Amino acid sequence: MSSQDEMYEEINTLLGSLASAYGIEGKDAAKAVETGAMTLKLGVDAEGDRYVRAEFQGKMMMVYPGSAKEEMVKQARKPA
Repeated sequence: MSSQDEMYEEINTLLGSLASAYGIEGKDAAKAVETGAMTLKLGVDAEGDRYVRAEFQGKMMMVYPGSAKEEMVKQARKPA
C-alpha cells in the first residue's frame, strides 16, 4: 500500500468515525467538512495524546486515532 493510499484510508476512517458520532452518513460528514459546516482542528490533550477536534451543529467531538472503534470518539465538554 502506498503512503497516499494509507492517507486516504485514514481520512475515510476519520470521516466514518465522525459520521457515526454525529449520527449522519459518511458522505454527509465528507460534505460537511468540504463546505466548512464541520470544522476540524488537530490537538494534543493533557495526557499528550493527539486528536482531531471536530465541531458540527453546536456539538464538539475529539477523535483519537489508533483506538478501538468503539472508543475512537470521545465527547468533550464544549469550551466556555
